[in-house]
Amino acid sequence: MEEWQKEISGAFKDLTALFDGFGRELTELAAEVTAEAQEILNLQWDELKEVLTEIWQEFELEFEEPTPFNWDIHVPTKPMPDPAIHPVCVGCINYNGSAYGGNLLVCGFHPYGCTGDACEDWEADSNNDLN
Repeated sequence: MEEWQKEISGAFKDLTALFDGFGRELTELAAEVTAEAQEILNLQWDELKEVLTEIWQEFELEFEEPTPFNWDIHVPTKPMPDPAIHPVCVGCINYNGSAYGGNLLVCGFHPYGCTGDACEDWEADSNNDLN
């Protein structure tokens, strides 16, 4: 092997040793940083768990035993016209049938009810089974 080849080979060996040393130092530094970060995270997690536990205990003290739910809910139904009083209104979607101030509102078109045998404003109520 010629002299220049030995010099290049030696330079590569030196360079390889330098990179190996740098790699080892970098690995050690990364391990130290990771260990410190893990320790900090563990401390913070322990503190967080402590705070959350205190909060949960406060909530537990404030909660009372739930009472049974009453499933008998009154669902208002749409008033139906009395066939004897307002026969023309039976099955009409416009029928109101609610009392306001003691006065019955039959519908918006005929507040006191239709006077004839048929109503020109009558519309079928699709939700009503009487049609």
